[in-house]
Amino acid sequence: MKLLLEIGTEELPSWYVAEGEAALRKRLADRLIEARIAFEAIETFATPRRLAARVSGLAEAQSRLVEERRGPPAAAAFKDGKPTPAAIGFAKSAGVPLEALYVKETDRGPYVYARVEEEGRPSREVLPGLLAAVITGLPAERKMRWGEGEGPFVRPVRWLVALLEAEVLPVAAFGLVAGNETRGHRLLAPGRFKIPHPDAYEDVMIRAKVAPVRPQRRERVVFEAGTLAASEGFEAVMPEDLLEEVTDLVEWPVAVMGAFDEGYLELPDEVLATVMIHHQRFFPVRQPGGRLAPRFIGISNNEEGLETIREGYQGVLKGRLDDAVFFWRADRKKPLKVHREGLKGMVFAKGLGTMWDKAERVAKAALLLAPETPADPALVEEAGALVFADLATQMVYEFPELEGTMAKRYALAEGYPEPLAQALEDAPRPEGASGPLPLTHEGAVLSVADKADTLLGFFHLGKRPKGSADPFGLRRAAFALVRVLGAKGYPLSLSEVFEAASRAYREEDYVIAAKDREDAESFAWERLENLLVAAGLPVQSVRAARASGKSVYEVMLRAYLLRLLMYDPRFTDLFLLYKRAANLAREAGPEATPEEALLAEPEERALFAALPGLQAAVERLLELGATLLPPWDPAGPLPKVPPDRFAEVLSQLAAFKDTLDAFLDRVLVMVEDERLRQSRLGLLKGVRDALKHLGALEEIGG
Repeated sequence: MKLLLEIGTEELPSWYVAEGEAALRKRLADRLIEARIAFEAIETFATPRRLAARVSGLAEAQSRLVEERRGPPAAAAFKDGKPTPAAIGFAKSAGVPLEALYVKETDRGPYVYARVEEEGRPSREVLPGLLAAVITGLPAERKMRWGEGEGPFVRPVRWLVALLEAEVLPVAAFGLVAGNETRGHRLLAPGRFKIPHPDAYEDVMIRAKVAPVRPQRRERVVFEAGTLAASEGFEAVMPEDLLEEVTDLVEWPVAVMGAFDEGYLELPDEVLATVMIHHQRFFPVRQPGGRLAPRFIGISNNEEGLETIREGYQGVLKGRLDDAVFFWRADRKKPLKVHREGLKGMVFAKGLGTMWDKAERVAKAALLLAPETPADPALVEEAGALVFADLATQMVYEFPELEGTMAKRYALAEGYPEPLAQALEDAPRPEGASGPLPLTHEGAVLSVADKADTLLGFFHLGKRPKGSADPFGLRRAAFALVRVLGAKGYPLSLSEVFEAASRAYREEDYVIAAKDREDAESFAWERLENLLVAAGLPVQSVRAARASGKSVYEVMLRAYLLRLLMYDPRFTDLFLLYKRAANLAREAGPEATPEEALLAEPEERALFAALPGLQAAVERLLELGATLLPPWDPAGPLPKVPPDRFAEVLSQLAAFKDTLDAFLDRVLVMVEDERLRQSRLGLLKGVRDALKHLGALEEIGG
């Protein structure tokens, strides 16, 4: 059998269309499984005015239930051989007669059990209540009520469709009873449309001027916009985020090309694109030379009156572009240094001073960090004197998405060299776990100092994120910090980064507690772990690597290499042997070293001879890893390196296992002779120190 469910609503917010579709698929599948109603597949549909699902291969009835249900302890169920109220109540709840109860021994003593057998009910009897629960229980971050207290749901629900084959199911929810009629496009086909059978859903929707399949609607947006731009020799610029949003704003996408006066091309492309994308949801159009053309493409939800729609689009865009031109011209009347003075009137955070104070701290911390990076300290100092200046401009005040971008544009217009201008654009980058990374080392150093300043300052104020609440964006700052350090491969440790930020705070008479600095550092490490695990590295390898890696990149590299070892069966025993060796090595004195003259047993002589090779193999693996795995963005995909590139050095490491195993199995380490004991402990200490250079293998070995 086939089942169709449609929930018709007022316009859903674009962010919920895909989310609601996924939630409907999952919730419907979960409820059918719980109800023991078998099915083969679930297809889902989603537009701004409806969420729908079609189930194929639906069983005609629930499967038969046979289960053993445990009741109260036998001592509580029977007194002097007679059933107590506990037994009577259990039998009633299980739906069996008292005499059907029986006692079984468990690890907690004797308990009363009942064998429950339940024949499956017809699906058509179960589905009305099940589907009502699916509808009313769809999750959403924000819900609303309407009318006589109906809801909550994301938006008011206006109709329901529930069909089992051609039969209407009496599903009741939100004061509505389901039927077999859907609603068409609000403008192009505003009437009601009968759905005779679940298989007819798409055909009915197309007649109703609704494109119900979300991926197909997205493809139509791409095709319409791309074809229209190409018809005039241009290329449509379709950022992924905007494409996803526009797909969920319309039910029947129609591309409309508009134009604006060429005089607006005095604005930088970034400004033009921001106005079109972020504020009007238009796709910019690029001309063959690479610059934006005086054109744009809007996606209308209407195919009638397109000339009027075009004129409307052009009118609203003109107003926004007029504002942008005014800001562009007005801002350029003052140099960036004067704009930066405006930061003195902008509060960064209560208790942490103004944006001017923050900019000064960031500039100082960046100068402290620069010598440990390829950044030019002189350029860092020059950029630090202008960093964040664009926050005080009218353009960035109106279009905050352009922070950094306008600093670069105004710097170039003022005659500053390209490297300095690019550093100013890089300083605010990236935006958490997404967005472009800094291009220059000078900008990257400023970015690191900025994120560390934010984290340290708010941890100093005790404003740590709690649960999902993060009002100050500290998770974003930490993600950004480790992304920059990892992608650039700087040798800086996080403790050095936060110490530089702390020194800048101390110069402004802030007293940053060591605990706050340590907590901020741990918080950043946790964000790195989140990114690497999400990218595909095992959490054990990441935690093991953190024990030995100094910098973010070193931890990333070791975590990747440890994953190679974890997935190689030759190293399973080595992890356990390492743990034994490391545990014994704790007993070694500070001067414990193997004395060759005392090595009498062949196993200890073999281990002594193998130690230099082990140390060399570990170093070789790290060197090879650094060659094959240069720094990468931890928020991106893992580098793809064939494991056979490491085959030779991994074989060298694996060969050490037998030598260590033989020593631990046949040589008594904790002998009474102090010198001999310390000599043998020195051997194990050497093993531990060599392998620990890769990471804390006990995190992997269990």
